Amino acid sequence: MRVSISVEDKYAQPDVIDCWQNLSRAGLQRCEQEMVRRYLPPAGHVLDVGCGTGRAVLALSRAGYRVTGIDLSLPMLAGGRRLSAEARLGGANLLALPFTKGVFDSIFMFFGALQHIPKRANRRRAMAEMARVAQANARLIIGLDNLAPALGCYVYWLKEKLLASPQRPPPAQLRSTTAVDTALWSREPRRVHPLLWHLRGVARTLRWRTWPGLIDLTRPFNPVPGEVEPGDVQVAQFSLQSTPGKIYYHVYRPEALIEDAASAGWQLLGHHSGAELNEDQIYPATIRRLDKQQFFAFQRVS
Repeated sequence: MRVSISVEDKYAQPDVIDCWQNLSRAGLQRCEQEMVRRYLPPAGHVLDVGCGTGRAVLALSRAGYRVTGIDLSLPMLAGGRRLSAEARLGGANLLALPFTKGVFDSIFMFFGALQHIPKRANRRRAMAEMARVAQANARLIIGLDNLAPALGCYVYWLKEKLLASPQRPPPAQLRSTTAVDTALWSREPRRVHPLLWHLRGVARTLRWRTWPGLIDLTRPFNPVPGEVEPGDVQVAQFSLQSTPGKIYYHVYRPEALIEDAASAGWQLLGHHSGAELNEDQIYPATIRRLDKQQFFAFQRVS
């Protein structure tokens, strides 16, 4: 049984830092690049919240953006500085950002630092802090991780694969990859029979969702309201290989994130799944909200 540890302790583990340094050398995923292309203005001062070892900071700086990255983990930031002495990286708590009002033109958060914050009231406070340091009409891009696609996604994808014409690339399978996509998918065979691909995916889904999902259904009836909220889980893997200790993680319902953002003055511009962005497709809303990676774009309106 894995022991629960703090978020700070997890991200101080050498294997986790080494993993994220390697990913930082590789850059952005294709889906992340697409969110930047669609929603991030081409100029201005950008804040990367939960920057880790500077993966997005380095990638967007190379693309010509002026980027400041912040993170709670000082060891992760040190790992980023070893990659680039010029990168603007600093320690900060998302609940109390060390910036004056209206400093940033855009804000982004990939791989869900928000999901490490316990209690909905605190996550809403984080949304409000990001709104405070953002200019009027600033953009906010958030990427969240659902840990694994739901079973409904595999049913939909399998149907699409079986009905796909020879000229049409099958969905949920990367047509072209970035370096970081290759690293994240490196444990996968290059060519896998669709049925085997789905069976392996279903096994992962059952592992992540069945027992935690059953527990989650009981959360509204918790005798101590607010102690553990629906979506709260403990997970171990924050590198390509699992490392010791489980930490707090919140699996967001899309509508809950949109509500939390609206409470801080962020208006939704777009909601996409990672697979949609990778394949330049549009899934039904019921499938989109159950995919592994979720991406949201907002604009500050108040």
